[in-house]
Amino acid sequence: MRAPVALVVGLGSLVTLVTSTASAQQAPPPAVTEETTSQAAGPSMPMVVSGLVIFGLSYAPAVAVGSTSGLDADRTLLVPIAGPWIDLTQRPGCSGSGSACNTENTNKILLVTDGIFQGIGVITTLGGFLTPARETTTVRRDAKGPTWHLSPASFGASAYGLQALGTF
Repeated sequence: MRAPVALVVGLGSLVTLVTSTASAQQAPPPAVTEETTSQAAGPSMPMVVSGLVIFGLSYAPAVAVGSTSGLDADRTLLVPIAGPWIDLTQRPGCSGSGSACNTENTNKILLVTDGIFQGIGVITTLGGFLTPARETTTVRRDAKGPTWHLSPASFGASAYGLQALGTF
């Protein structure tokens, strides 16, 4: 009587081994789903910082010249953004030799350049506050389908058989 029980258990083990190996070899890889969301996450900090750096690098020389120059028109350089333009309109005209006129023309070109870069710095900083940064989040999920397993089982003291387990 023990021989049929051993035969059933052996057959059950063989069926389990064959089905688990076959299902492991033939099972398609689990499908992966991706969900991407994008939302505003405050001001564009790289743009704000670059605008402040541009403004700072163009305003620092204007403050240095406005503080140390003996010309009254250069005192207006201490005013941010508008200072170079006010100084440009208040500068005395060119009179005298060619080198004095060349120096004054160079000073005017530097004032215009400084005014342009101060304006660019302020516009870039304001643009950074008006342009929201985007934060993108990607979530990956494994899509699990139904699975099943077949294994030998004991159903009481003398009852043996196969057990089927699965998820749906």
